[in-house]
Amino acid sequence: MNSATIGGLASASSPSERILVVDDDKAFRVATRTLLEDAGYRVSLATNALDALSFLEQQEVDLLLTDMVMEKMNGVELLKNIRRRSPDLLVLMVTGFGSISNAVEAMYHGATDYLTKPCNNTELLLKIRKALDSQRKDRELKILREELSSTYSFGNIITRSDKMKDVLRQVRQVADTDVTVLIQGESGTGKELIAHALHYNSTRAAGPFVVVNCSAIPENLLESELFGYEKGAFTGATKQKLGKFEDAHQGTLFLDEIGDISPTVQTKLLRVLQEKKFERVGGNIPLTIDTRVVAATNRNLEMMIRQGDFRDDLYYRLSVFPITLPTLRERLEDAPLLAEHFMQRHADLAAGRVKFLAPGVISDMMNYSWRGNIRELENLLKRAIIKTSGDTVTSIELPTVENYPAPLPAEPTPAVNLNTPFKDYLSTITRDAEEKYLLRMLRLYKGNINQIAKLMDVDRKTIYRKMAEYSIEPSTFRD
Repeated sequence: MNSATIGGLASASSPSERILVVDDDKAFRVATRTLLEDAGYRVSLATNALDALSFLEQQEVDLLLTDMVMEKMNGVELLKNIRRRSPDLLVLMVTGFGSISNAVEAMYHGATDYLTKPCNNTELLLKIRKALDSQRKDRELKILREELSSTYSFGNIITRSDKMKDVLRQVRQVADTDVTVLIQGESGTGKELIAHALHYNSTRAAGPFVVVNCSAIPENLLESELFGYEKGAFTGATKQKLGKFEDAHQGTLFLDEIGDISPTVQTKLLRVLQEKKFERVGGNIPLTIDTRVVAATNRNLEMMIRQGDFRDDLYYRLSVFPITLPTLRERLEDAPLLAEHFMQRHADLAAGRVKFLAPGVISDMMNYSWRGNIRELENLLKRAIIKTSGDTVTSIELPTVENYPAPLPAEPTPAVNLNTPFKDYLSTITRDAEEKYLLRMLRLYKGNINQIAKLMDVDRKTIYRKMAEYSIEPSTFRD
């Protein structure tokens, strides 16, 4: 392979990564260059640390391989200079067998790895490849996280709805904190999208975002999935396994469908939130983690608490900052915007041919109840794109009311015993009348909480609180 020498530096040309070898031993420089060039690397040589620094001011390299003991400036001093100029440059140190303490010092100052002379060629190539592969993966991960951060920026969440804008305002307020967030909303309203936005707009954005769907994992496996297990903890546990809490260390753990976890897991999760510590299944050593928890549910946790299915202390730990997502029925003005977005996202389903929505389709969307929310809208549009022969979607197969299960009537409170004390009697009669009135309004206005709140001259929170008090599920009244 041809090489050229300029100012004491020799360089070779190859399509792979560039390595700078720094050593005052000519025999080592030449032999190492031959070895690395045969392995496909581009190699440059420097006889001392000062020449190396001069070279690095003019050209970039992927890895620097340097001797520890050199005249004018030793390897550690060279490393310190490099770290000030190029903190991410990979540096492998080569030291004599009796100078391991120097290698430890070099690692302390940021060396990637070290080798002892005389170098084993196989070991040298393995350490170089390992370091370069690790750096490449780190760069790819960084690029991916930057892309995800852009994808989940607030500007990319599509809405003109005041309700949704209020949600985004809340997300901005809490994103860059470490408090636990509980996202509530019906299925398909975008809870995971909001969880992503919380993570990628926080100081933890460079850390992992780990998702656990609590309803998709069998109850007997969920505990070991979240907290990991030790070897021998149970039949089949042939080796130690880290749990999702450890996987999400210095990042965010998103617990979806949190209302489906068992009482045992609820108790252990409560301790993690309180103490930031836990033990793996089968272990007895407390482990400390730095993981932010974001939970989500489509269930009424307050009602579950009254029924004894969910711990109230866990609920309060999870809902330090609650965020409630509006249904698509409550933000119908966003339906055309979302439809346009999904048309672009899934254009490849028809090779980019389908580009428009007929006015009649938009009108149908605006008059539909969207029980499946945004997910239902996306799925119906995908089906429509596939079935469209021209460039315009002229119809969308919206399910009829008959396709949905019939609402279940809620039972009123039983009649009061007339022999009870007057105050108790009056209280019970009042509650009975209040419940019947609320049920009548829900049936009459098909569960439209906004409309009911206006007619009753109370705020929406009062309606929801009363429904929870009487164990009324509003979705059973909606068309």
